[in-house]
Formats: sequence, C-alpha cells, structure tokens
Amino acid sequence: MVNRIAVYVEGGGPTSATRRPFRDGMCTFLGSVLCEVRRRRIGWQVIPCGGRKQAYDAFVDALEKEPEVFNVLLVDSEDPIAITVPPWKHLAERPGDGWSEPAGTDEARCQMMVACMEAWFLADPAGMTKHFGGNFDIGKLPPANQAETRTKSDIDDALKKATRPTPAKEYQKIRDGAKLLEQVNPADVRKHCKWCERLFRTLGGAIGASV
Repeated sequence: MVNRIAVYVEGGGPTSATRRPFRDGMCTFLGSVLCEVRRRRIGWQVIPCGGRKQAYDAFVDALEKEPEVFNVLLVDSEDPIAITVPPWKHLAERPGDGWSEPAGTDEARCQMMVACMEAWFLADPAGMTKHFGGNFDIGKLPPANQAETRTKSDIDDALKKATRPTPAKEYQKIRDGAKLLEQVNPADVRKHCKWCERLFRTLGGAIGASV
C-alpha cells in the first residue's frame, strides 16, 4: 500500500481559477477512491496541468523528485484505442506526442481518457441532462456503451447537436467540464468505458481497496 497518490491530469485551463473547479470535479468523480484514501489516511492530490505536454512534463518531474509517491499520469488518448493496447506504446507512437516511458514508472501509472474526457459524459446521458436541462437532446448522442469507440470529432459533433436546444446552446469545456464531472455517475461511466474502469482499479489496487 502506498502512502501518497498524485494524479497529474490534462485539463483545467490556463489559470488557477479555472483549474481549481476542474480539480474539485475530478475529485468528486473519483469519490469512491478518495473516500478510501481518507479512511486509510493516505495522501491525495489531483493536479490539473492544462495541456497534455505540461501534464507529462510535470509527471516526469514528480517521478524524479518524489519517487516514493504513487504518481499517475492521466491524459486523453486523442484516438479510440483498445483496452489491450499498452498506453506508453500508444503515447510513444502517437504523432504529436512521441513520449517515452520514463524511468521509475510502469504501464499502471499511465492512464488515459479514451478518446477524451468527454467520452465519460457520453457514458451517462442522464447526468448530462441534469446539467443541461430537459431540452438536452439525448437522441443526438451515440449509445453509451460506444463512448470509447468514438473519435474526438465524433464526440464534439454529438455534443454540439445535443446541446443546441438547451439554454447553454453548446458545450464549453471550461464552463461545463468540471460541473459534469460532478453530475455524471461514475458507476455508469465505469460500466461503459473500460479505460475508466482501469483507472479506478489501478488507484484502488495502489491503496489496497475495492473501489
């Protein structure tokens, strides 16, 4: 069992003012883990880093400076990928990334939102309706169990069409992302998104708990 967990996550925007709600939203979404962390008196941090490269660099730096911490990188995969694909291999081969697996880590420390965080929202249309209101057009979304099979452009297009009849008129990542992390049901997301389930199982395994 580890003594401290730090999750370096892509997202949250450019400033502390936008990153704080995102951090809180991610902590709410990971609430079953956080509950066990607190019960076991284990240190816990979710660290929004803005861009994906910033998240990777912060993670690498943390591995060097705090090797005793269970440091985890959480980024978008950017593409739909099978759960059998080693994440470090994907990030090493993906154009625009080319990230090597740092010393002192392993596949478990590399976690991905496939193809992006918004796929988690697609996995719980009811949670999205709570946020956007009754005019939210669920019929414009792909089936929840196909959330991780969609490309980022597919997801963006679905969100645009589904939110158009609502007062919000559109999905905005900074405005809506953190709030949706608090609204969607993690159990539904885990059921439909294998990579999300992998994240929970990895964090639970690190603290010796079933989450």
